Amino acid sequence: MDTPQLHAIGFDAPTIEEIIKKAFEAGVRGVNEAPGFAMIGTYTDPSGARLAFLQREGEAVMTTAGLRSETTYRAQVVRFTDLLARVALYAADGEGQLLTQYLAMVDDPFAYQQHDLRNSEEFSVADALRVGALAIDIEVFADEDAFLASPSSKSGALQLGATALMSPGLVGLQAAAITPQEATPTLLMALTVQNVERRVNELTGVEFQFVTGRSAIDLSCGIALDHPVQPGNIVFGTWYATCSSGTWDD
Repeated sequence: MDTPQLHAIGFDAPTIEEIIKKAFEAGVRGVNEAPGFAMIGTYTDPSGARLAFLQREGEAVMTTAGLRSETTYRAQVVRFTDLLARVALYAADGEGQLLTQYLAMVDDPFAYQQHDLRNSEEFSVADALRVGALAIDIEVFADEDAFLASPSSKSGALQLGATALMSPGLVGLQAAAITPQEATPTLLMALTVQNVERRVNELTGVEFQFVTGRSAIDLSCGIALDHPVQPGNIVFGTWYATCSSGTWDD
């Protein structure tokens, strides 16, 4: 099984079917009254690693990875497919400055109405949207100086900083270069590690790193032990963005 976002939080097994079977045996929390959906549910491991399940009537179950994040922001959420949303995050101060926006996977789609991205007046509001990211393809640098001196910090003539956060899917949608169905929650991001906690995914027994760090925003992240990190490191590469209104944490 080669699914980097699952590997980032310790969901390692020969097949995805084996992980799904274990999750349902351990206990999946869900709802079955969301209009248009046969089932929406999650397995949340004690470690914070999460599996999200979604099924439309007459269709196969979709499975994706998530994270019980400890980082929250006031947000506008525009969910435009079953699991994908454009999220705009705002500062908590009185002015409520827009901090950043990107595409992310939502693990509780019933918490937000589905909207048309072309209508700027359509969005849902989340007072405390939990935001996270799962490492997909990353490099680890000792510090900011090491990152800035590396070829990885340059994209053509553009010098990327230690707070770089870009959403290729959002850029593609804004340029009408891709359709909503082609968009993904992939980020290109540099993260300064602030805290690292090694956790054990109890479903599989596999350790991973629960990391809090700073990019354009603060984030809670999952990083596999293949790339050990410590505070002060810069982690740069592609990430899988996740978010949740907190439905499954109550």
